[in-house]
Amino acid sequence: MAQVIWTIKAVEHIEEIGSFIEKDSRFQARRVVQLIIKETRKLKEHRRIGHVIPEMQNDKYRELRVFSYRIFYKLLSEDKVAIIGVVHGSRLFNLQWLE
Repeated sequence: MAQVIWTIKAVEHIEEIGSFIEKDSRFQARRVVQLIIKETRKLKEHRRIGHVIPEMQNDKYRELRVFSYRIFYKLLSEDKVAIIGVVHGSRLFNLQWLE
């Protein structure tokens, strides 16, 4: 079983997403954030469940999708995964999200 770690940047992304959605609906904001977090828990058992990030073409950098959001993660070792960013899929890919 792998340990799933959230980077500070990824936590900030989740907070920004929740705050943005909350302007329209507190219920939907909570729902989206909870589903994103729930999806990342699958990585404990299935580290490679996500797809390789097309813009990277590096097997260590992968992504999951929830609604319109891309959850970026990095395989650190056989037993450790880092969530490195969460962004809306309509945004152009920016390598800085992964640094």
